[in-house]
Amino acid sequence: MKDQETGSSQQNQQQANYNYFVSAAVIAAKLDRATTIAQQLSLTASNARAVALRAGERAAGFRPLTDFIDRLAEITITASKKINQLAATLSKTSASKVRADNAIKHFNVVNQKAAEYPYIDSLRHAFDRSKATQSKLTRDYYRQIDQLTEELAMLSNELRNAVILATLSRVEASQAGAQYQDALINVADNVEGAAGKIKEHIKYSQHVVATLQ
Repeated sequence: MKDQETGSSQQNQQQANYNYFVSAAVIAAKLDRATTIAQQLSLTASNARAVALRAGERAAGFRPLTDFIDRLAEITITASKKINQLAATLSKTSASKVRADNAIKHFNVVNQKAAEYPYIDSLRHAFDRSKATQSKLTRDYYRQIDQLTEELAMLSNELRNAVILATLSRVEASQAGAQYQDALINVADNVEGAAGKIKEHIKYSQHVVATLQ
């Protein structure tokens, strides 16, 4: 029976560690894709700037918008890297927490089965130390989840500006003349489309984080 309990505990720990690892890997993959899209967005801004320069004064109002597109791309890339780091840290913390939780379970089993045994108090120091470790890891775990949730929400909110940016870009593109209008409207479409794809990756990552709580 004891071997079965030990085997079951080890399987639970392995499954939990696997789940945490997969969750962190999924978040990292989603944010890597977001970073790739953001890098393409930065290229879009460069191309738009070149078109606006060729259009001259007719696209003067469009040129400042390219700076905002660049800023949006930069924010996304920076935030994605930070979120990936948080996900990796959370994965390590959660694995340590699972081990600490299982250690406490083992201590509780021993204390129950050997309560009347001599020298059982000799385990008290190790038990208290394990509880303190478990408590700290639990606090760290939920704090890191909160940080990850907050960073994802901040990036999602920042991307809302992309819709406004795309609208303004279309308005300015309409002033650039027929020769350049289509190219600049295409820029607006790319900005809005890219932001939508990034938000999809963020939304999925938020769902993954929610399952860890």
